[in-house]
Amino acid sequence: MQFLYTAWPVKHKPASTAEIVGNTLAIKALREWLQSWDKGVPKKRAAFLHGPPGVGKTVTVESLARELHMELVEKNASDYRTEDAINRFAGLASQYGSLFGGKRIVLLDELDGLTGNADKGGVKAITNIVKTARCPIVLIANNAYDPRFRTLRSYCLLIEFRKPSASTVLKNLQRINEREGIQPDENVLQFLAQRAEGDVRSAVNDFQALA
Repeated sequence: MQFLYTAWPVKHKPASTAEIVGNTLAIKALREWLQSWDKGVPKKRAAFLHGPPGVGKTVTVESLARELHMELVEKNASDYRTEDAINRFAGLASQYGSLFGGKRIVLLDELDGLTGNADKGGVKAITNIVKTARCPIVLIANNAYDPRFRTLRSYCLLIEFRKPSASTVLKNLQRINEREGIQPDENVLQFLAQRAEGDVRSAVNDFQALA
């Protein structure tokens, strides 16, 4: 019999924004901005989520798309480095609604992956798409203040995601522990929560490695 391995960050991925660890204000800000599109195109046509890895940026967008009944078109920007590639994907997606007649979110993740001169056209293309977008564009990077994004930032609503406290990470590990029924020493969970330094995904990976 073969047993399928499932990484715990995937297995225990939040099913809703209520299960996301920390960043309540950031989640609220993104929700309100997405809902503002119901009243027409807002001044800022893109939201730029930024903050360290593992703090819930991507899963927040995915969860809100489900909760607001919006189609999510999601790609890693680093896979579409050139101006032509960005335009082929995001340009078309940002101009038309869902195939099912509903609302759509276009998510470009991992903007940090756009590096060097060859990718300058990609950042320029994203900026141009944001200027004329007819649906919400969500951008994600660890550092929104990279000089490459200076012009792009001016067209975006900046939403910062911060590292949750060790006590908040600990509560998440305890929740996962209850589901898995492992019952480790509480000191182990406290150690993992402290060592993660706010990286929720890293803490969950470490917990699985010790289980």
